[in-house]
Amino acid sequence: MSIFSKFFNAFKSIRLNQQNGVTGQQLDHLLVGAMYAEQQSAYLNAYETGLDKSTLKTLLEDYWEVFDKNDAMETLSDLQKRNQDAYIDVVYRAIEEESNYVAILKSNLPEEEEIFRRYLERYRKIKAVVPELIEQHVIHSFADVKKIKDTAWNYGRGAFLARCCYDAGYLSEAELKAYLAQSYTGIKNYCHTWKEYTTSYIFGRAIWGGANNSGMIQIADDLLNNEKSPLKSKTYL
Repeated sequence: MSIFSKFFNAFKSIRLNQQNGVTGQQLDHLLVGAMYAEQQSAYLNAYETGLDKSTLKTLLEDYWEVFDKNDAMETLSDLQKRNQDAYIDVVYRAIEEESNYVAILKSNLPEEEEIFRRYLERYRKIKAVVPELIEQHVIHSFADVKKIKDTAWNYGRGAFLARCCYDAGYLSEAELKAYLAQSYTGIKNYCHTWKEYTTSYIFGRAIWGGANNSGMIQIADDLLNNEKSPLKSKTYL
C-alpha cells in the first residue's frame, strides 16, 4: 500500500500492537504523534511503528531527508524549536486587528525585508485557512486557534518522526523516550485537551498544505471517537 493510499484509508481502522504496547504516561507521550501515526497506518501504542522498511525509508529519506543520526537530531530539534518562534504572536495579533495589520507587522518585526515578507505570507495563509476550517466545522472562530496555534503540527510530526528514527536505528530507546516526553511537555503549554491537539494538527496541516483537509479531519474524528482508539477514553493531556 502506498503512503498516499494509507493517508486516505487510515481513518477506517486503528492499528495497535497487541504484544509490545505501552501504557500509562508513556502512552500519553507516544500519542503526541497519533495524528501522523494514524495517517501512515502505524501502531498508535508502541515505540515501534510497525511500518515496513520500504515505507520507513521513503518517509525518512524522501520526505524528511534524514539519512543518519545527525540528520535525525537536527530535524527533530528544529520541529520542537518552531513552536518557540517569538514573532508568531505578532502575526496572530495582526489577524485580530486586521484593519491595522501592516503597521502591526512592521512595528513589531525586525526591519529586514525578507523577515517581513516571511511573516506577511504566514499572515495571509492563516487568514485564508481560518474560514475554510470554520466551514468544515473544525473550529468555530479564529479564537479557537489563537492559543493552540499549529503547535501540534510541529510536535506531532516530530513525535512520530522520532519513532521512525528509532526504527531506523538513529535513536536509542532512551533518546526516543526523552524526545517524546519533551514533546508532550511542550504541547501541554498550548493544548489542554486531545480535541485541541487534533484541531491544532489540522490547522497546521492546512497552513502548510492549503485546502483538501478532509482526510485529516476524518483521522481526527476516528482517533477521538473510535472505540479501539487509545484517545477515546482520554479528554485532557
